[in-house]
Amino acid sequence: MVSTSASEEAGAYPLRRTPTQDRANRQVERILDAACAEVVERGYDAASTSSIAKRAEIAVGSVYRYFPDKRTLIQAIERRNQHRYTEAVRARLADVQDWRQAVEVTLETFREMHRTDPGFRAVVLSGLGDPELEATPGEFDDQHAGEFAELLSRRFGAEDSKDFRLTVTLTITMGEALAHLADRLPDEDAERVLSHGLPTLHRLLEPYLS
Repeated sequence: MVSTSASEEAGAYPLRRTPTQDRANRQVERILDAACAEVVERGYDAASTSSIAKRAEIAVGSVYRYFPDKRTLIQAIERRNQHRYTEAVRARLADVQDWRQAVEVTLETFREMHRTDPGFRAVVLSGLGDPELEATPGEFDDQHAGEFAELLSRRFGAEDSKDFRLTVTLTITMGEALAHLADRLPDEDAERVLSHGLPTLHRLLEPYLS
């Protein structure tokens, strides 16, 4: 993953008050990291702003300075997740020369971040699905689909169109579902699911790419 400064990450999500110094940016990131750890270890219902503040080693008032409630914290974590995922995908696709490989790298990056970044698990364990976290329906999928459609057009010659972008959105949505299924199965079953699922994603996009 490419490195990202605290101020760049903080710009990926709305805050009650915008931090203006590096120390404040670091404090916001520490609050979000503490919220992830609390939800993963104790569950969303048991986590509280006071326990999050204690874990972050700050006063609870410092949490409320940036986040009015626990749900807003989870929304910020989801937006930080999206920012980190976008940056990781962009870096890993820089040298990819085949569009099918681009699909596979994008899917594997999604799976890897769900396995290794506590923020992704915290959102899942919060019990709040994407529709509850998004400002508009499909906010996160649509953003990634738009970026991936532009990549396929610019790098691999796909002709951009409304139908093409809808197909890319379908591919992204199906890919995420495929990743979630693979990650809850034993390794052998996961490999079988992926071996069947990836060609399906390729077939969706083939009409638009040589």
